[in-house]
Amino acid sequence: MIDLHTHILPYVDDGAADLDMALEMGQYAASKGIRVIAATPHFYQIPDWAKIQSKVANLQKAFLQHQIDVTLVAGAELFMDLDIVAMAPNQIPTYGGGGKYCLIELPLQQVPMYTEQVIFSLQTKGITPIIAHPERYLAVGNDPNTALGWIELGCLIQMNTGSILGRFGHRIQSTAEIMLTHNMVHFLGSDGHSLNRRRLNLVEGYEAVKEIVGEEEARKLVKEYPQAVLKNESLQVPEGRKYEKKKRFWFF
Repeated sequence: MIDLHTHILPYVDDGAADLDMALEMGQYAASKGIRVIAATPHFYQIPDWAKIQSKVANLQKAFLQHQIDVTLVAGAELFMDLDIVAMAPNQIPTYGGGGKYCLIELPLQQVPMYTEQVIFSLQTKGITPIIAHPERYLAVGNDPNTALGWIELGCLIQMNTGSILGRFGHRIQSTAEIMLTHNMVHFLGSDGHSLNRRRLNLVEGYEAVKEIVGEEEARKLVKEYPQAVLKNESLQVPEGRKYEKKKRFWFF
């Protein structure tokens, strides 16, 4: 399995507090059968792509020294901001430095008016945006078709395992289920921060998703599609389906 969204890199954001915690997270992941982890720290807290890549390489060396059988991939979680428009392609953190896919999050409470402009800018640079955990966004909770709109613009969608497991409440869990059953999800990621608070629960999330969409489709979200991203291959995904809200009928 491949986890495309984690905060395992120590000392840089609200994820792993130190090297010991990062090693423990890696050992836990390996024990669960997770073989590849993308380290995706918040880019606004360490806005230096070369430094992130260097830190990931150092953590990989520590994994090898401690015989942790997990391959680390450098990445980052961008924040939706107009500053991205002015960035050169080589300044933008893409998975593995391959230049084809990047992870980007929006504010939880609102969709910035410049969102489509930033998406278009990334695409003109040859980068496909992967929207991080949209099921947690207020706008998507109010209308799941908001996520479908981003897909139609050419984005891909990463869902947090904690969302489908109910960690963020019933409303977000329901939104996650709607998105899964309407082909609005392309990757599962743990968004793991530690061993206790928001742990690397990709396997548990996979088991929950398997009950909703079946084993074959669930496997694509944790293996086949992430593998294509890390190989910088073009990704063919099923067409998203519009969610039709159930109408209420009133009887008098």
